[in-house]
Amino acid sequence: MRTLVCRQCGRQVRSNKKLKHLIQYYCGDHACQTARKLSFERHKYKTDDLFRAKKLQGVRDRKKKQAAAGNSMAGSRYQRDYRASHAGYVLENRLKQKHRNAKKRSKTSPEQKIVNPDAFMSQQPENDKVYAMIAVDYKKIVNPDASMLGRLHIMSVAEAQPMFVRLL
Repeated sequence: MRTLVCRQCGRQVRSNKKLKHLIQYYCGDHACQTARKLSFERHKYKTDDLFRAKKLQGVRDRKKKQAAAGNSMAGSRYQRDYRASHAGYVLENRLKQKHRNAKKRSKTSPEQKIVNPDAFMSQQPENDKVYAMIAVDYKKIVNPDASMLGRLHIMSVAEAQPMFVRLL
């Protein structure tokens, strides 16, 4: 008879003889089986999108059902009670969130960003090395390694700052 050391309680117990082809990690105690199920669900929630979607939909359905039964605050009672008893944490978190929002607003610009770095030249170059002068606005370009599609007028390139020369 094989024995195992339970991952939850640490006891050495005999393995279940009916599980011949499976490796057993937990003993049969109720608390250990609950831990096994919780571990499985956490792993499945992280790795399986369909499982996660079903779990989240179940939570939404329970909240709707409780709200329909007349308990409008059933889903948020814990958060409301926690915030009421931890006023300092709530205030600090709101200030941090305002700072994060302001930082995010300053980074984003209303203009569109150039995201595709895989733009190719339409014609093959005649020699092995091609140099291009590209005017770069680093606030707009996510990846500055994008190739040119057309020719740039030298005057418009010379006026823009900063500039770099890159071997294509």
